[in-house]
Amino acid sequence: MTFDESIDATGVFRSAKIFRLGADLALLIWDLPPALSAATRYLLSMDQSPIPLVSMMLPLGNGRQRMFWAMRPGKRPASASICTEEGSTAETIMMQPARTLVPLDVEALFADLAPDARIKFVSNLLTVWRSAFRIAGDQLFNMVVEDALHALVPEPQAASIACQVAQGRFLIETVISPDLGEITAIFAIGTASITRMSEKLVLGRDAKPGLQSCHFIAEAPFPVSLIVLLSRNGVAIRQLADRKPRHSSLQSWWSKNRDAVELREMIVRRLATFPESGAATAIDLQVRAPLAPCRIAKSSMHPSGEVDLALALDGGLLAGGWFHASSSQFVGIDYVQEDGTAMPLDGNSYEFPAWAQGKDEKGKTDVTGFVAWIPLEESPGPLLQPRFQMRFASGAVRPLIPKLQPFDPATQRNHVLRAVPPQHAVDGAFRSILAPALQDIERRLGETIEVSCAKDYSLPKSPPLVSIVVPLYRVLDFLRFQLSGMATDPWLAANTEVIYVLDSPEIQDETEHLLGGLHLLHGLPMKLVVMNRNSGYARACNAGARFARGAVLVMLNSDVVPCAPGWLQLLSQSLLENKSLGAIGPKLVFEDGSLQHAGLYFGRDQREIWLNHHFHKGMPGDYAPAQHARDVPGVTGACLVTRRDTYERVGGFTEDYVIGDYEDSDLCLKIRRLGLQVAYEPAACLYHFERRSIRRSQDYMRGVASQYNSWLHTQRWDDDISELMAKQFGSEADRAASAGVRLRERSAA
Repeated sequence: MTFDESIDATGVFRSAKIFRLGADLALLIWDLPPALSAATRYLLSMDQSPIPLVSMMLPLGNGRQRMFWAMRPGKRPASASICTEEGSTAETIMMQPARTLVPLDVEALFADLAPDARIKFVSNLLTVWRSAFRIAGDQLFNMVVEDALHALVPEPQAASIACQVAQGRFLIETVISPDLGEITAIFAIGTASITRMSEKLVLGRDAKPGLQSCHFIAEAPFPVSLIVLLSRNGVAIRQLADRKPRHSSLQSWWSKNRDAVELREMIVRRLATFPESGAATAIDLQVRAPLAPCRIAKSSMHPSGEVDLALALDGGLLAGGWFHASSSQFVGIDYVQEDGTAMPLDGNSYEFPAWAQGKDEKGKTDVTGFVAWIPLEESPGPLLQPRFQMRFASGAVRPLIPKLQPFDPATQRNHVLRAVPPQHAVDGAFRSILAPALQDIERRLGETIEVSCAKDYSLPKSPPLVSIVVPLYRVLDFLRFQLSGMATDPWLAANTEVIYVLDSPEIQDETEHLLGGLHLLHGLPMKLVVMNRNSGYARACNAGARFARGAVLVMLNSDVVPCAPGWLQLLSQSLLENKSLGAIGPKLVFEDGSLQHAGLYFGRDQREIWLNHHFHKGMPGDYAPAQHARDVPGVTGACLVTRRDTYERVGGFTEDYVIGDYEDSDLCLKIRRLGLQVAYEPAACLYHFERRSIRRSQDYMRGVASQYNSWLHTQRWDDDISELMAKQFGSEADRAASAGVRLRERSAA
């Protein structure tokens, strides 16, 4: 297609031609006359301008310029004028319907274009024009693209399929020139479609001189004839020489490519985005063929270190470990990303004294422990062995690779809780390091939690007045006493349903058997709700509340046993008769009769963190100050009574406190924000065998969960608590005196 310049009888230059670009697409091509400037902007004017209308200008081999307009023309001929911005008309042409036009001859077109213009034309076909017209499966357009690619590179280099990564997804390998630069787009060209793939790829350094290996995952329907890699510096076109994968499976490829760490990380990240068990496959691959852990052994003469915590989470990477080096030798520790770039950990890290076992020394030696959080724009997926390196003042680096890390959110949480010794669990460790990691993990853990089943024990069809929700975690020791105490309360038996939420499904059979026998014995209407896994106190309570039908909702611990009948009637009536009351709690006593709870208040510790305290804890059960009903800052979740609509208005218990602590005071503070009161009622009394179930959780007792929960609680409620406690105790002097009294009470107990 060579454009012959001609002048008609009136002396007007005419060179515009129209070709068919797709099923309903047309391409208007116009060579600028020598007298016109390429710097001028040229427009296509029509009575009804087509939308979209895409244009570009490309240089010809003879130094002139050529304009292109791509559009969907109308079904009838229409006049079109090529005009300048100033309004002068350079040429007029009659636009014909696309179906009547001659198909574009790409080979003839390329004969006139400058070499760089041919690459730009191909790039525009695949990116701008394809996107603007939303072309899907246009065979004529696909043929134009294929013709353009073959005209650009008549004999493309080969690419091959290394293995199938997942259904319809293949790992492609080839080589490219480093001069190509950053790849901005990858396309798979098939006989019936053009598919844009992820431009994420891994470039190696072990190919032939002047070439580098290139791997990426093709997510395109096969057969694919050509693969196109676009960059700002050019284009690489590859022919799939063999459609049969070289490896029989991804597992086979993985086990034979242990040294291809960057590529393995790319596969892990991509697998995590596949909906059909991709993350599980990525985890299985790493567990079956992990990287060899790498640490620098403790030495008195040389720098040493280890990364033993490396959790790749959705929002970032949590790393922890230790190092031992003089400041003159050691620079820092970096996280090595998939593309090989290093991210220093010291930008957001917390250091503390620690110890490590020396390779050639006996006993423990002092080192510097650290924990760091690295925010990431893109999650690395379920990467179980992120890579690190230690940097030295000499410029040298040494690799650090952790052992396989946990992938289950609950286990990850336990590791985070042990990342810092309890005595170093301070704001500097929580605020920008441990808190983002724990919040990420708690969110993912919550996404895995659901009710696996529910079983009714003679629940009546009509809703009761009160629903009692009792979370169960491992400990069933007190159920006989608790149910006996409730069954011998006539008002409770007539007006209540009991919802037990089993938060340890491994004892489901035992629990069902026990509840079945107790139901036959006492006849109380009950429901057993079984969670699919341990989810924590707040989630268990919220799950039970969703099944509750009563207007009054009671949150009751499994180790709380009524002292006498009438407690629930008193608490429920107080709540229903006083609309300004949002929640109420009873007196709780230990098994020896001493006070465990007479209302809840807040006090700061030496770190300025608000801690939860119980009024008069440890004092005799008949201690006079504990015998008065009154408004209190909060009540314990061991026995908390509220209206169900109030509970639902505040969203129930907040679920991101770890394992179980501070949810009750958080709930009370949320209720107070509604303008409602929280009250203590000593005339209602129950036994509380305190924290018997949470003591079964080693992760809570040994870790920093309690410190984290108190810190998080303070971050959320500092202003509210400060104002509340000022109202409760008056001036600073009064508060100090009151605190002194409470301290003596606890000491006496």
